[in-house]
Amino acid sequence: METPMAKFSLNPNPTPTIEPDIDPAALEAFAAGARNRGIPETAAPPWGRFDPSEKPRYNVAIRLNDYQLAMLRYLAEARDTSQHKLLQRHLMPILTQLALEQFAADQNTSN
Repeated sequence: METPMAKFSLNPNPTPTIEPDIDPAALEAFAAGARNRGIPETAAPPWGRFDPSEKPRYNVAIRLNDYQLAMLRYLAEARDTSQHKLLQRHLMPILTQLALEQFAADQNTSN
């Protein structure tokens, strides 16, 4: 009975492998190109790969004093909404604006 591995045979290569000559200048240029990989000027912001309409999955704790918490509770009750929705509706546009401004400033300083 022949096993599946019996179909394969090992034939050593009788001719030695000839290595091509290496140009040191070309090798240095190649290595320098690998080291100097820069971020393209039109790079997307770190949050660009995510879907902004995706369902929230993470929690962030925010510390509030009694004064701030009383205002948040008052607004949520007065507007008949949850504290979470209130913060989401008003805080996210501000965070988006700040993040875009910071990203633009970072892009200008890197150029």
